[in-house]
Amino acid sequence: MRITIPKKFIEYAEKTACKYKCKVLDITLKPEKKSYTLRVTIDGDDTSLNMCADISRELSKWLDSYESEIKCPSYNFEVSSPGPDRKLHKEHDFINCINKIVYFETKTKAKDGRKRYKGKVMSCENGIVHIYTKEESAEFDIVISDIAKARIEYEF
Repeated sequence: MRITIPKKFIEYAEKTACKYKCKVLDITLKPEKKSYTLRVTIDGDDTSLNMCADISRELSKWLDSYESEIKCPSYNFEVSSPGPDRKLHKEHDFINCINKIVYFETKTKAKDGRKRYKGKVMSCENGIVHIYTKEESAEFDIVISDIAKARIEYEF
């Protein structure tokens, strides 16, 4: 039996997140040991534990009211943020990182043999991330499909 997340729930989750000035990054329904986990991942400029709890309460009310919409015998429900070690994969992830320092590892070596970069994201368009490395005072273009790993680097 294939279990899907109802479109109505996805729309309600997105509307609710917007009300809290954040957005839904992902909604998954995955099997665990004895049940499933319905996970909503949100992100915004001021995402906090309290915000996750508030959104969780609102979405739980919807789930309680539309219980028959989720065709799943039993599930746990979570609302979370990706946290500081979030992985970056898609173009919109890098667009959200403009003016932030990001660490990259590429799948293939550049002409100079390099596979690792750490720099400020200057722009991202057409599948290419343009970065500036302060240490080298150099600019690089990294093709998103060639990125093996990428994460935000926080400076304290």
